[in-house]
Amino acid sequence: MPGKAKRLNEPQRLELISKLSQTNPPSKRSIARQYKVSEATILEVWAKREVIHERSALMSEETKKKKFRASVGSFTELEDKLYLQRR
Repeated sequence: MPGKAKRLNEPQRLELISKLSQTNPPSKRSIARQYKVSEATILEVWAKREVIHERSALMSEETKKKKFRASVGSFTELEDKLYLQRR
């Protein structure tokens, strides 16, 4: 793929995970072609499906549509404690 690589937003990742979770899922290669990403991207999303579900549960629908990159915090235990203290 010459040029800038395409990125998946959160709804696309969730849709992709849903497709792969079906009883008779389409091939990862065909899904990669459909979304115009590499097969490695599909494998990475599938491997991180639990984290993606947890993360997206905390996002608003508006944010999900805009967010293309998401990371897991480095200090998630500390962040959780801080978040709970603010409540």
